[in-house]
Amino acid sequence: MKPFLAVSQVLAFSALSSIVVALPAADPDPTGIVIKPVPEKTVVLTFDDGVASHATIVAPILKRFSFGGSFYISDFDGFNTRKDWYMTWEQIKSLSDQGFDVGNHTKGHGGASMGPYLNMESQFSEYHLPKPTTLAWPVYSVFKHLYPELITNHYTFGRAGGSRPYRPTVDHPLNVPSWGVQDNISVETFISYVKQATAGRIAVITFHGVPEGEHPQVSLDPAKFMQMMQYLKDNQYNVISLQKMAEHVNVEKAGRVLPFPNTCSWGGMRREGNQLYVFIRKMPADRKLTLPGITTQVTNARYASDPNKEILKITAGDTGIQTLDLPPSSFESSGDFPTVVVADLKGAPIATLLDFVIPGMPPAVVSGNSINLNVPLATDLKNLAPIYDTGSPQVTGQPLSGAVTDFTRPQIYTITAANGRTRSYIVTLTRSDGAVALTNPSFEALDYGGKNDAPLEAEPNGATWTFIKKEGELGIRDLIGVGGAPPPPDGSHHAVYLRGLGNGVSQTLTFDLGKYTVSFDVVKRSGYEKTAAPLNVTLDGVTVYTVERSAITEAWATYTSPAFPVTSGIHTLAFTLGEGEGMDMIDNLALHYQK
Repeated sequence: MKPFLAVSQVLAFSALSSIVVALPAADPDPTGIVIKPVPEKTVVLTFDDGVASHATIVAPILKRFSFGGSFYISDFDGFNTRKDWYMTWEQIKSLSDQGFDVGNHTKGHGGASMGPYLNMESQFSEYHLPKPTTLAWPVYSVFKHLYPELITNHYTFGRAGGSRPYRPTVDHPLNVPSWGVQDNISVETFISYVKQATAGRIAVITFHGVPEGEHPQVSLDPAKFMQMMQYLKDNQYNVISLQKMAEHVNVEKAGRVLPFPNTCSWGGMRREGNQLYVFIRKMPADRKLTLPGITTQVTNARYASDPNKEILKITAGDTGIQTLDLPPSSFESSGDFPTVVVADLKGAPIATLLDFVIPGMPPAVVSGNSINLNVPLATDLKNLAPIYDTGSPQVTGQPLSGAVTDFTRPQIYTITAANGRTRSYIVTLTRSDGAVALTNPSFEALDYGGKNDAPLEAEPNGATWTFIKKEGELGIRDLIGVGGAPPPPDGSHHAVYLRGLGNGVSQTLTFDLGKYTVSFDVVKRSGYEKTAAPLNVTLDGVTVYTVERSAITEAWATYTSPAFPVTSGIHTLAFTLGEGEGMDMIDNLALHYQK
């Protein structure tokens, strides 16, 4: 097959050039992610699966037009046996030698763990190819829990799907959106895609074979491919590889700041050294923004986009937690880009307690230097192990968090800052008939070892829940701004997601003699499974209530169990899945005592 087409075979692009696409305004960049302006009409071309036509058809056309491109290699299906369909390693190395970006598409075309990426790197090394620094997620499935390891392994960009342009100040660099182009996509549609490469946005295109032998559903006719490339050349597009985007994007900073965290009802925060970035998606009605967990002094807070850096008012509560007073401003953003406030942090964290929890007990009431808890009558006061949060590893306490302590009398907890200053709290426990509560009922009190975000599959420290992991998926998910389910109904952001027989969460609690009911919110993950899996509530392994799969829909609903008797003492309450393929999400759990 000839690699090039005669000029007479190319479309009359004057008609195609008249396609009109609405152009967006440039995205703000308050955190300084763009290090070099992205030229207008910047397009990234990517080619998946190591198809033979990449070497014989695609590469010569790209070289003829002085275009860049990224070629993603995966050794699945007929890669090792059908060299009429797939490139040899010599051809792949030739692409690299010609200056193209040759990237990682995993060994085996599956990327839910690091193994397939590392195994493909070994293949690259064996055939003397440079270590890949970009990747293409197989079948566009992005696994965010791999971000830390991929970054550690020096990956800069990961190409996904999404059918929209890449926005460097909005999209995480390991989740770069792209459009798939194959024979069912017209040249006119392709042009509508690339015309969105404007105002700092980059149009990323995913091709497979040109043509494709083993997977005809993603094949593209070489004549149509040539028409698309001719359009880019005639209209002076800047055509580069995914790797080349690093000339414009501060990948390290983007990986830390994006996507914007949603750990609070109004948005979230990220800290970079002595600077704090505050991302506000929903401005509080009183325009006062409390900064949970920040016990270092906040100074010089200002709207990030304000060139005059007008200082915002800051007040501090009794615990040391600070609040920003945010006047109306023209520097507020809307839509998918939050309003950003940047502040300087000065000095060391102060001596304070932000949270004090005794697992399995009702919540503590903190008032000044006094901490009070009502606990069940059956509580063994001599054998309790509170956990607490000082907001910083530089601030320590005695007794230690998690240390078993005798609460038959009030106890003093002394918190010490790095500068030696201390603050003491008197903790008093009072036995109360029927006192009961599930700790962290909305899965919001998360602690990922000082990080603001963590892998979706991670079990957070200090969550006071025990994960019951059999096989399948289990974790705590931030549901704000992601697909799969509507936001939790109680206004929180997180919910437990679980799929697989026997997967679930539990808490060990102290009960007084009596009857109890439990209530909770449940939803089925949308768009994937036709039915949910049944959800079982058990006490010490015995089922006390089941929500049948037919009752669980794609809309959140609240369920309350019938009253069940409980003897005085310690029992384990668990929420586990029954048999079924669906993924359920649970949130806002509550336990109620009946005399």
